[in-house]
Amino acid sequence: MVDDAQVDADRVLDAFGARWTLDTSALVPAARERLDRLWARCRVPGVDGSAAGVEPFVVTDPDPYAVSRAITLASLRRRRGTAVLLHAAGLESRGRAVALVGPSGAGKSTAALVLGRELGYLSDETVAVEPDGIVSPYPKPVSVVTDPGAPWDKHEEGPDALGLREVGGTAYLQAVVVLERDPVREVPELAPLPLVDAAIAVIAQSSSLTLLDRPLHRLAELLSRSDGPYVLRYGEIAHCVDLVRDLLEDRERPPREPWTTTPGSTTHADTHAPRPAGTLTRAPWHDALHGEGGSVVLVGEDVVRLGPVGEVVWTAAEAGIGVDEAVEAVVAALGEHPDADRLVRERLDELLRTGVLLSR
Repeated sequence: MVDDAQVDADRVLDAFGARWTLDTSALVPAARERLDRLWARCRVPGVDGSAAGVEPFVVTDPDPYAVSRAITLASLRRRRGTAVLLHAAGLESRGRAVALVGPSGAGKSTAALVLGRELGYLSDETVAVEPDGIVSPYPKPVSVVTDPGAPWDKHEEGPDALGLREVGGTAYLQAVVVLERDPVREVPELAPLPLVDAAIAVIAQSSSLTLLDRPLHRLAELLSRSDGPYVLRYGEIAHCVDLVRDLLEDRERPPREPWTTTPGSTTHADTHAPRPAGTLTRAPWHDALHGEGGSVVLVGEDVVRLGPVGEVVWTAAEAGIGVDEAVEAVVAALGEHPDADRLVRERLDELLRTGVLLSR
């Protein structure tokens, strides 16, 4: 007779690149069997717990939703700094994947549930994009809301039981789409979204982005695939199947504005050069993105949109600039304004408060 420990050792799951053996020995047999069914799509055939890179995961709570959240969070910790990790639903067709990104309540799980019956189901909540563009699958149980009046009360259903299609093979990211659900909208629309607007929305739905090398550059590369990024404005996701399927087709699309990035610096410019008191310089930053929609700077864990005045000042502050010089530079770049001095100084105060600029 095979004991429970041996059964668990042979049950290896892959959660977007993090591999686990589930130790469910603390659970009753019915709970163990249920988890086994729910996670069948994530099982790695022919691999056991002794394989390299496989770690144990002890399950003590029989609630499938709690197990799902715990595995996701533990896997996010293991994958941090190695892949772009998006809180998104992932769908696939003929080796091309789309990530549908949105905040809690935007309908990611519903999108996976509905679209996954027409397209390959990659995940309902986590899309991990590797450096080569491959999306590491996470066909976990889908978190389903049973009572609209209690959206946090969810239960888990396995993708097989829900009739979700399996992914045929390796999937490469084709496009990133920001979800905007409006219950009263009758006709869905898939439209281009300015790169910087999309970056701000997606950064808020990502994990450990600042641990990556050149994080905004890497994110912009993903967002601009298929001449994206895009926004999907919709009322019912069931009306969006053709729009999403079309996005996964390999076809030419209207070109978008070019973008650039400015690599981060761990120190502000010319730290040791003598400067007058009050000189403004760039504070240390991870990365900066410039493109359609303006510019954003990643400072610490925060993404700050510069705006027209901020862009002029941040560019000029590379070598250090005084407040009066900053006012003059903004006027030269953007034109005269009767309140230019006040408006620029107010914006400078904001940039100092948010940590984008330093004053010596």
